[in-house]
Amino acid sequence: MSSDHRFALDNCIKCSICVSHCPVARVTDKFAGPKQNGPDLERFRLEEPAAVHSSIGYCSNCKGCDVACPSGVAISAMNCRAKGEYVSLHGASLRDKILARVEGMGKAARLAPSIVNRLAGFQPLRLLAEKMLGVSAVMTLPRYAEKTFLELYKSKNIDEKKTKVLYYPGCYVNYNAPEVGLALAEVLAHNNIQLEVEQFNCCGLPLIANGLLDMARDQAKNNLEKLQGYINRGYHIITTCPSCNLTLRREYQELFQLNTDSLNEKMLDAFEYLGMLLQQGKMVARFEELPLRIGYHQPCHLKAAGCGVPSREILQLIPGLRVEDLDAGCCGLSGSYGFKKEKYAISQEIGRNVFNAVKELGVHQVISECGMCQLQIYHLTGAAVYHPLQVLAQACGPGRWLAK
Repeated sequence: MSSDHRFALDNCIKCSICVSHCPVARVTDKFAGPKQNGPDLERFRLEEPAAVHSSIGYCSNCKGCDVACPSGVAISAMNCRAKGEYVSLHGASLRDKILARVEGMGKAARLAPSIVNRLAGFQPLRLLAEKMLGVSAVMTLPRYAEKTFLELYKSKNIDEKKTKVLYYPGCYVNYNAPEVGLALAEVLAHNNIQLEVEQFNCCGLPLIANGLLDMARDQAKNNLEKLQGYINRGYHIITTCPSCNLTLRREYQELFQLNTDSLNEKMLDAFEYLGMLLQQGKMVARFEELPLRIGYHQPCHLKAAGCGVPSREILQLIPGLRVEDLDAGCCGLSGSYGFKKEKYAISQEIGRNVFNAVKELGVHQVISECGMCQLQIYHLTGAAVYHPLQVLAQACGPGRWLAK
């Protein structure tokens, strides 16, 4: 579907299906709704950019409106641009500026990750941060790894005949969950595929979600230029974070008018890539038995990508493994959204369906491709939560990929 069609306002037929599918509008009246903030007000913003409703800050950018829209209108992109217009007019809070700089926080935490983790659990400091900055004192904060993925990953001897792919790890894998990137390397090595890594900027989604579009645009240009160089050399680009994937392939084009056609052809979710190998008869499907029963949560941004659940086809090849779909909708955290004091309760109310699904299924382990979804599920339920790649790596051979 062309970008012109997705931004053609007359293609919005006023059905309000997007509103009925909006997880935020379902639990609070503080958000006017995706249609009202998107196509409805876009008509006025084209003439007067100041015509931005103050409730735009309550959009979580889950993209459920895009998935639901029968006309394919880019509602979430309109809302993101509206949020950017609001911030350009009124400014962003210090809290939002900090939360938007995920890459900067990760680099700062590298100075003393263990101390940062301890301070993140020190309740008096959390209460002070809530009072002074507006960061929730009760939401579980992501822990920083002692070493980043880029520090831990050691490329094996390169065989020139071996297939090579480039990995875009994203900030969460690099600074918080390097085991996911290492699991990907293990799975690809099992298939005689060489993983190559590169130093990238943050994809920019945290900046976009907080309305700092100018900074996100600069990072987008840098990332796209570097990625294009690898694509020109024939590489596939692999991601393990649905939000990074969607931002790089779609947001760069819809928000910044950058040409991402080559990314749409060559960038794949890790399980999309493995599925492609499976279809070509090139995937090594020899797995050890895993007598586990685990729940699966589909991230909103994976759903928005329109690729289904590519991990399901691969994981069902593992003997003894039972994967139960939670089918619970949005988890509610939505990146930095649920960390904000005024949005924490909304986030938890949205995530109640996930809590109920885990409880009803009686599972003690859950998998999800999104790091923020993993964090929210753990916060809601206390269950052990993994990336599906960790399960697949466990089935490939030796290693304790599911050990916390």
